[in-house]
Amino acid sequence: MDYTDTHEDPLLQLLLEQDFLNLEQAEDLFSEHKEEGTSVRQILIARDWMAEEDILGAIAAYLGTDVVDLSLLELEQEVVQAIPASVARMYNVLPIANAMNQVTLATYELISPEVVDELNFVLTNDVCFVLARESDVRAYVNKFYGDDSDSVNDMLNSLESGLDEASDALEMGGADDELGIEEAAGAAPVIRFVNLVMYQAVQARASDIHFEPFESEFRIRYRVDGALYELAPPPQRLALPVISRIKVMAGLDIAERRLPQDGRIQLKVAGKQIDLRVSTLPTQFGESVVLRVLDRSVVSLDLENLGLPPDVLAEFCKDIQKPNGILIVTGPTGSGKTTTLYSALERINEVERKILTAEEPVEYDVEGIVQVPVSEALGNTFGRVLRAFMRQDPDVLMVGEIRDLETAQIAVQASLTGHLVFSTLHTNDSAGAVTRLIDMDVEPYLISSTLEAVIGQRLVRKICDTCKKEYQPDDAMLADLGLVPEDLEGRPFYFGEGCADCNHTGYRGRQGIYEYLSITDPIRELINEKMPTLVIRDKAVELGMRTMRQDGIRNILDGYTTADEVLRYT
Repeated sequence: MDYTDTHEDPLLQLLLEQDFLNLEQAEDLFSEHKEEGTSVRQILIARDWMAEEDILGAIAAYLGTDVVDLSLLELEQEVVQAIPASVARMYNVLPIANAMNQVTLATYELISPEVVDELNFVLTNDVCFVLARESDVRAYVNKFYGDDSDSVNDMLNSLESGLDEASDALEMGGADDELGIEEAAGAAPVIRFVNLVMYQAVQARASDIHFEPFESEFRIRYRVDGALYELAPPPQRLALPVISRIKVMAGLDIAERRLPQDGRIQLKVAGKQIDLRVSTLPTQFGESVVLRVLDRSVVSLDLENLGLPPDVLAEFCKDIQKPNGILIVTGPTGSGKTTTLYSALERINEVERKILTAEEPVEYDVEGIVQVPVSEALGNTFGRVLRAFMRQDPDVLMVGEIRDLETAQIAVQASLTGHLVFSTLHTNDSAGAVTRLIDMDVEPYLISSTLEAVIGQRLVRKICDTCKKEYQPDDAMLADLGLVPEDLEGRPFYFGEGCADCNHTGYRGRQGIYEYLSITDPIRELINEKMPTLVIRDKAVELGMRTMRQDGIRNILDGYTTADEVLRYT
């Protein structure tokens, strides 16, 4: 590891500089941090390499401050109320003194200069820091600020005057005045509100945040486990300042509101490293913005965690070790195709293999894999990138999506010349991938000679473990699933009653259901004969392939998901 790599984690760099770690230890830590998303601090403590007191002491020495024991301090309510609850939770800080226009904050993290500047601005006060144990800071934040379940509503209620100031700044210059927009976007209440929305999204395990302006309202929605939930709507006049604030954070042009833009935000929320992919779309009433949330601490690129049936997992692991061929993952948008592909790449990511990926955009940052973002606007198309890849001496290629004949032909030629190629297609099932390639005018004999396997997949919501209850399905539901009572062998179905852990939805988390089409000789013969999807599918089932519906039923009987979920997605 290059010493300069540690710029991605300031704490790791600090501990290296102060000789608490050597380069070998730092490399080991950095690798686990990148792969698992766990913070360097947590890894150090878990491995018993450094006690928390030693880490706090190192940070305090660097910042020129002290380590305090919060349990020995008498914290006063008026001091704690010096900052809003949303700020305390967002930045993991607790005010312990407030005098002479300076707030003293207790924290357990190495605070960056950017965060110091932002806190100075948001709190309209100078800030200084002391260090304290993580468990103490979190406990006192919960004690003094209470449950944060209604914090968005509380934020809106408490910030009405500040929001008025933000919208006044906008109205003075007009909606087309760039300086007025920038001033409104930089208002402290707007910054605090956007930060809180992001904090709440991470806490709720949201995969996406939608900001949607309409004629008479401004809606904000989260997507959690595939379902959308609406927050308390902020005033409609806040749409432009809030969206402009997001564009500023993503490095986008706030004056350009007629064309779509894409960007990226990286920030720490509640101690977690979060990546946000930002997409703006001009609409009739302003720009609609969607943030794709990637929480590195909850993403595990491990094939064993995908929910693949044991026999399918074994077959897939065997296929991805082949020296050449094409493996395709199919399914609709948001069905976890990229996660499946990257889990496969992570499994074969070794020093002996050169792996290149072309994506739009790059979803995961994986060490040891060369990743290239595709940009149609710049002319950097999948076809052009793939042609360049062939001059880079690769072993394995991953194409984000096969969209056209050019990309498909290059993928086929790469396979024929001794490369393993991974890609995705948007089809309803695994057999449909073959028909789709033929529809692109790829010669059937090329498909049959290069394609090794196709995985069809969907994501279904998992039943909440806390409120899971069993029940006996009626005959109508069994008929919908194509089952009879004898098929159950006495096993019950399950559902979630709804509780605080799952936000009273009955579901918590998602899991894949799969069908694995292995391209055997009988299937190759059907491909060469240009047989329709249904014929290929029936032959695959005859040869032992389980359909997604059948895999869904397996998940129902194992108590992972509900019949409603399987019926909805298969």
